[in-house]
Amino acid sequence: MLFPYLATVRSGDRATEFKQRCTGLGITGISLHSYRYAWAERAKVAGYPERFAQEALGHNSKAVHRAYAKNAQMKLPSLEEYERTSQ
Repeated sequence: MLFPYLATVRSGDRATEFKQRCTGLGITGISLHSYRYAWAERAKVAGYPERFAQEALGHNSKAVHRAYAKNAQMKLPSLEEYERTSQ
């Protein structure tokens, strides 16, 4: 774990603590929220079932989860390729 102390911090204060630590280390452009988006996108690309990803991220609605995963870059196979691999 990068910052073990953060596991002990109230969830409402965790993002602030993380940002302060990153700033102190000269790390910019990331947040705890950005990791949630990246995880949702990665799960979508990997074909992880949406209901599992939704549960893992604590999303109560499919709409919220889909908003998190909407920027995932999907490589769609041709229909023929899909038919060959799904049999």
